[in-house]
Amino acid sequence: MSAPASLAQALLYLRVTSLVGWIRSRLKRLRQPKYLAGAVVGAGWIYLLFLRRAAHAPGVARGGRPPPEIPPEVLGIFTELGALALLLGVLVNWVIPRRAALAFSEAEIAFLFPAPVSRRMLVHYRLLGTQLGIAVTALVLTLVFGRFRTFGEHRVFQAVGWWLVLATLNLHTTGTSFVYSRLLNRSITTHRRRLAVLGIVVLFALLVSVWASLTLRLPQPGDLVSFTTLVGYIGTQLHSGPVPWLLAIPKALMAPALADSTREFVLALGPALAVFVAHYFWVVRTEVAFEEASIARAEKHAARLRAVRQGDWRGPASARKARRPAFTLRPVGRPEVAFLWKNLLATSGFFRPKVALALFGITVAGSYWLAHEPRLEFIRLWVVAMFGILLAATVLLGPMMARQDLRLDLLNADILKTYPLRGWQVVLGELLTPAAILTSLAWLSLIAGYLLLPTEQLTWFSPALRGAVALGLAILAPSFVIIQLLAPNAAAVIFPAWAQATGNAAERGIEVLGQRIIFSTGQLLVTALATVPAAVTGAVLFFLTQWLIGPAGAVLVASIGMSLLLAAEAWWSIRWLGVRFERFDLSAELQP
Repeated sequence: MSAPASLAQALLYLRVTSLVGWIRSRLKRLRQPKYLAGAVVGAGWIYLLFLRRAAHAPGVARGGRPPPEIPPEVLGIFTELGALALLLGVLVNWVIPRRAALAFSEAEIAFLFPAPVSRRMLVHYRLLGTQLGIAVTALVLTLVFGRFRTFGEHRVFQAVGWWLVLATLNLHTTGTSFVYSRLLNRSITTHRRRLAVLGIVVLFALLVSVWASLTLRLPQPGDLVSFTTLVGYIGTQLHSGPVPWLLAIPKALMAPALADSTREFVLALGPALAVFVAHYFWVVRTEVAFEEASIARAEKHAARLRAVRQGDWRGPASARKARRPAFTLRPVGRPEVAFLWKNLLATSGFFRPKVALALFGITVAGSYWLAHEPRLEFIRLWVVAMFGILLAATVLLGPMMARQDLRLDLLNADILKTYPLRGWQVVLGELLTPAAILTSLAWLSLIAGYLLLPTEQLTWFSPALRGAVALGLAILAPSFVIIQLLAPNAAAVIFPAWAQATGNAAERGIEVLGQRIIFSTGQLLVTALATVPAAVTGAVLFFLTQWLIGPAGAVLVASIGMSLLLAAEAWWSIRWLGVRFERFDLSAELQP
């Protein structure tokens, strides 16, 4: 057997044994109750969401109801829309210059780079290592799109088609980095050649832009009247000018995944395979040095992984840029404000008072203008829906996403306990940053909804009642947000090991998914139980006062009463959690 063949077999053996070892390590973790419970819940969630529906006969959903299907208007251009999304992703990939850096671990670099292994074999090894993740993603896409009866019953064909799309995208991303590395390497590509390549790219972009400006048109008010007219306008533009030519290759690549019959799949498989094979030879036959960039990438990834496992999701401190504080901290004042100041430094620069005020101003001005443009009624409804989604995401997902509180500082609990502060002061201070962020997002959504919500068809929803509802929800937002944040922060103190596992962004797997579902469900249950007394109180106040001061005034009175009761519950919970935090022993709780 030749030396290259032996090396190829050795690399394949290494990849297979690494996968087997990874699976064994995940199975051994199931001996711990926190991972076993998470695995059971995660598997049940996947079964109920995807596999149960996939097990039914094609074209029939559970309970005898037909599965959902894509609207006919969208179905006519669905392939073009998918190809357009694929093309935009490819263009974004080309816009960002970067060096060729393949994803090797530090152990793989130490073992493979000094070995007598060619660069082409290393590329094959890396491409082989990505196939498991690509296959899992293709399976998920198959299960998601398999819920629509529009795509037929051939799940295996769909899985193969999605694998072709994802594998080709992976090859294209790698090939793009190889091209940039060659162009930016002065020893390989001269300055004159780089200018020639850049000139060709600019000339092509100009020709396409001129062609598009002559054949495509901007939407007119008549195109935005309804969903059908909007889809018709988009379909017309997707079949005009340079767009069909630009979408030809992406459409050929996506055709197998969207085929709804065996014949269509077989006919579409040939062109898609041709695109995939062309990308494969492009990548493996491009000679480029990627060792140094791969080593730097592995070191950066390892440093970030260590930081995340230590509870700092932002990554290593050495790799972070210094950020300006949100406000000037006075030398004397409430200690809780100091926690707010500190935790705001851990957030994006987007969450700053000046940015928030500017965003509020833009939202008010834009919403007021859009509300007084009858020709843009359809756009107005879409904007209202988007702000409604933002409000729902803030309420349901915000407390799990905004972790600038005790969950971020859990590993620093011993340091926090040395401060001359009561436990409730530490807890309250830690809650202020996520509470301020989520409350601001909720207020922003409520302002936009108040200004944009059409009430012409809802005669009973008078402007006064609409304003009272918006103001009442704004009054409720701070106390309700704090109630929501108390559940995950209490879990961080009571079940610290579980909280660390679910908050570790580096953790993957079905058991971690199940753990996060358990925590999310627990948070929703605690929030629901806490809001029941407030809801009953609000209902009683509304029915007692609406006869005296009208529905609008009754809504405000009920909102104030509910907010006060939620605030009292939050204050009692903060005091209780403060006592638990004072008794918290980090070394005893986080031991393996």
